[in-house]
Amino acid sequence: MSRFLKQHEAELSPAVHTLAQELSGAGHRVTQPRLSVLTAASAHNGSFTAADIEQWLESREQSPGPASIFRTLKLLTEIGMLQRIHGVDECHRYTLSSGHAHRVVCVSCGKLAQFEDCALSELVERLQHATDYTITSHLLEFFGHCPACRAAANS
Repeated sequence: MSRFLKQHEAELSPAVHTLAQELSGAGHRVTQPRLSVLTAASAHNGSFTAADIEQWLESREQSPGPASIFRTLKLLTEIGMLQRIHGVDECHRYTLSSGHAHRVVCVSCGKLAQFEDCALSELVERLQHATDYTITSHLLEFFGHCPACRAAANS
């Protein structure tokens, strides 16, 4: 565990401490800006944008600035701690990674619904055979209109 993480261990929630240890275990330094982003990300239920993180941190007077937030989100996505969701409004959303994820995204309001059913094993086998890749994970997103947006459009 890094010295910085040890110094701040007592003030971290168990969830943030676990995330910080995961970041450190992936070979990356735990810095105050990264810790701030991890804290903000863990405070959000569901998905969030970079702007959501910035607003949350600014409301607590802890914002490291937009550039640090974007760099940290990029790093966390690259190492698999966050999953990036392709937003319908050209704005990416993020969720804390749970490994295996399937979502339906509303193209009107951006609301997410996650689902567990994964009947893709045959497709994965065909892709592995066709590409000679060993597929270790996947992310599946569908886009449509949620019930609330459909109801609003029909009224």
